[in-house]
Amino acid sequence: MTRRALFSGGSAAEDWGFKGRKSPEADLDITPMIDCVFLLLIFFMVSSTMRGNVDQNVPAAAHGVGVDPRGAMLVRIEAGDPAPRILLDNRESTVEDVRAFVEEGRQQGHSLVVIKADREVPHGFVQQVSRAVNSVEGVKFSIGVQDKKKRN
Repeated sequence: MTRRALFSGGSAAEDWGFKGRKSPEADLDITPMIDCVFLLLIFFMVSSTMRGNVDQNVPAAAHGVGVDPRGAMLVRIEAGDPAPRILLDNRESTVEDVRAFVEEGRQQGHSLVVIKADREVPHGFVQQVSRAVNSVEGVKFSIGVQDKKKRN
């Protein structure tokens, strides 16, 4: 007895009369997935609480101790019409004269310079004067300020 193949020849689909279908390409429609992701993103953005940084435990501010003006050299800067004026020992001077004035005071044993400037003097000009003072070694400088008036 010989065995005969049940489906001889082609494929099973052809034997039974089916036409072969081409398989569609593997295209995925990801539009619904993107919609879900955006909905989740919006949900978490709306439902989350916005917190800032945790407060740091910083030390309390302390008021500085005043400087004794009797042993200090005084550099005054007044607001002038075209430009600020520097006064050294009540005589008008330039930024270049400040270094010589501080060196002379250092030789006499003074090591502290107090810079007092009017409120209207530009900050950059005060910096120029403080650089001239700071260029002399062994000298410290302080900037004179006025405390704010307390409101009653």
